[in-house]
Amino acid sequence: MSRPYRLGRREEAAQQTRGKILQAAADLVAEPGNRGVTIKGVAREAAISRVTVYDHFQNRAGLLEALAWWTLEHHDIDRIRRARLQENVRAALIDFVRENARFFHSFGRKGSAILKAARTDPDAAPVIEATFINARRAAIRELVDRLDNSDELSPTWSPERAVDALMIITSVEAFETLTGHGRLGIDEAAEVLARMASVLLRETASSN
Repeated sequence: MSRPYRLGRREEAAQQTRGKILQAAADLVAEPGNRGVTIKGVAREAAISRVTVYDHFQNRAGLLEALAWWTLEHHDIDRIRRARLQENVRAALIDFVRENARFFHSFGRKGSAILKAARTDPDAAPVIEATFINARRAAIRELVDRLDNSDELSPTWSPERAVDALMIITSVEAFETLTGHGRLGIDEAAEVLARMASVLLRETASSN
């Protein structure tokens, strides 16, 4: 048996264990009345030792951060990037907002519970802020710069305020306000958010 083969099997086993831990953590977070994720609870749910959990995730914050990213990737977060990077920058803005709403909708109850746990946990929240939130702001800043450089950004909006507006429009809170409290369907909510984002665009001759 060759060494590369042994290493390959070992890596595969490690990935399977990692996935098992993340699935166990996801199941715990989504349980009704859940009071938080603990290393001990996840180890028990996954039927492995606490040492093994620590081997894969240095601490509880690391586990929750990984769980949040695992959830985002599982629901195809790349769809938002594809919408944002399309050539027509005006269409990119509107489709970016719509796809962001559909992305949140795809989470379901379990996915929403996972992200809420990561965002509100005192240990994980600073990490999520430094990774997911800052990454979203950087992506939005890039889109706004494209609008500005293409002279498609409304002159009534500075790039800085446009970024702030899009951070609000594409937030989980904005989506949940419309679909939860407002009781809108996903298509209606996506359209409301897209119309809000459209005020950032310079008016065209056809829109006058």
